[in-house]
Amino acid sequence: MALGPVDSPGDILTAAERALRAKRAAEAEILCLAVAWADQHPGETIGQFGYTPRGGEQAVRMGGEGTPEVADLCPAELGLSLEIHPIAARHLIADALDLRHRLPSFWTAVVHHLAMPDWVARKVASLTRGLTSLQVAEVDRALADVAATLPPSRLLRTVEAMVLAADNETADREREGATDTRFATLDREPKAGNRHLYARLEDTDALALDATIARVAELLAAEGDEAAIDVRRSKALGILANPEHASELLAGRRPSTPHGAPAVLYLHLTETDFTRDADGVARFEQDGPITLAHARHILGHRHVTIKPVIDLTQELSSDAYEFTGSLREAVLLRTPADCFPYAVATTGRRDVDHSVPFDPHGPPGQTNTGNGGPLTRHHHRIKTHGRMSVRQPWPGLYVWRTPHRRYRVTDHRGTRTISTHIGDCLFDGDDITQGLALLVLDAL
Repeated sequence: MALGPVDSPGDILTAAERALRAKRAAEAEILCLAVAWADQHPGETIGQFGYTPRGGEQAVRMGGEGTPEVADLCPAELGLSLEIHPIAARHLIADALDLRHRLPSFWTAVVHHLAMPDWVARKVASLTRGLTSLQVAEVDRALADVAATLPPSRLLRTVEAMVLAADNETADREREGATDTRFATLDREPKAGNRHLYARLEDTDALALDATIARVAELLAAEGDEAAIDVRRSKALGILANPEHASELLAGRRPSTPHGAPAVLYLHLTETDFTRDADGVARFEQDGPITLAHARHILGHRHVTIKPVIDLTQELSSDAYEFTGSLREAVLLRTPADCFPYAVATTGRRDVDHSVPFDPHGPPGQTNTGNGGPLTRHHHRIKTHGRMSVRQPWPGLYVWRTPHRRYRVTDHRGTRTISTHIGDCLFDGDDITQGLALLVLDAL
């Protein structure tokens, strides 16, 4: 919404204050809608549509102790209307239920007085979720008078300390069993030839690694590397990826040229790219765009395996239920991300699911590139048991319908909304024509 005429700096400040109140009011309304949605899907409704098959919808307690059980697949449809991932919608419902049932002073501050950003109250709900009803009630009472006045950082540190004091035993068990929370993951989107590597290590391992990185960074400086210390530390971590290179450097010997491990790479290029010397853009499968010079730099240190080209315009089919081999590969190459609305997964660890359910007594060739889409296991379960439907007007274009007739289109460009009228047409019959699919695109 565009601002009207502004006469003075005071008008700007007044407008900013008004906008802040409007923002907080909208955030509070979303919290209220989240608990209302949960109230509409209580756990006791599970099975009201008949027998619940194995792996079907279940009653779960998304919030902490004292919050009601909720149908575990209900966040998906709310998330679609809020244009967020189903897991994010689940966290929203859990936080909202905790605030209403377990943290009434924070609920009042956010929803009724608009005195606190919703993210602060939601963070408090998340931090206290493991506490009992009595313990969290004590936290709520202790902070009732200062919750809306303390700066967020001080408030959250106070809450963390209170949670620790309330439940030392759980904190110690979590520390002792923290092996399950450790990880090392690579950012899937390189930026200007760099990537982020994130990890959570056991204390002593982290300290030992830090010391080794510092040692290698010092050796690089001794050899004449004049880069800043943080840059040398980053280079040092890269050197440690090649044990032979690292051991030679640490032993005081000049390292030989390192060689990378063998790699299988999907690289998307046009015919023109093959004829150019320096310009052009390639795309690493699951990673994103890079320059051709960057691709040559990476491949120059690898044993390269060249994969045969798969013609994605060719329809492949099978009479079997499973998507395997080149058929599965073609679907995943054509649809590089999870095809569920607002999904983010781009890894190969996805199910390929039939858009129109497989009928063991139906015609041959039901498993084909025009009737398959990649879904994570969670989204596959939502589609199967959450009463959501999907059609493919043509391969790679997915039209989704929720139980309450909300429609979304997904393809390689992401998620968009379509009108109810066109959406209903797509689901009225089994014969979906190319012309009707074009109507969908024209409406976007």
